[in-house]
Amino acid sequence: MWKEEFRIGNDVVDGQHKTLFEKAAELEGSINAGFDEKKASIIETIIFLKNYALKHFADEEAFAQSVNYPGFNEHQAQHKAFIQTVLAHEKEMKESDFSEDSVKKFSQTLKLWLLFHVTNSDRKIVGKDPVAYDPN
Repeated sequence: MWKEEFRIGNDVVDGQHKTLFEKAAELEGSINAGFDEKKASIIETIIFLKNYALKHFADEEAFAQSVNYPGFNEHQAQHKAFIQTVLAHEKEMKESDFSEDSVKKFSQTLKLWLLFHVTNSDRKIVGKDPVAYDPN
């Protein structure tokens, strides 16, 4: 999923984005490659993604403030809203004992949000135009 044209030019943020994309792809691959056999590693990946995203948001927001990004408040609000989305998915997954359906819904939401946010919102921090995502 990660493509080099998604870079915003900050090595820390770009590296974190790449890791998030790789882990999201790993989650999707594990779901599609025998959910029941990989359930424990799927849960570990979800926990990693949640914790890593929180650190990433803090780092990205610090970067946005360091460059005096005028859209900082809106950007931070997007992060906060997504955290609430993740927490709602986490609750649903726990209540269903991490059922395949609930994990698939989370994975799809994560993938779509990452693609949109990184290719559109994050690029605005450094004045770059959005990048159209081509899955091929």
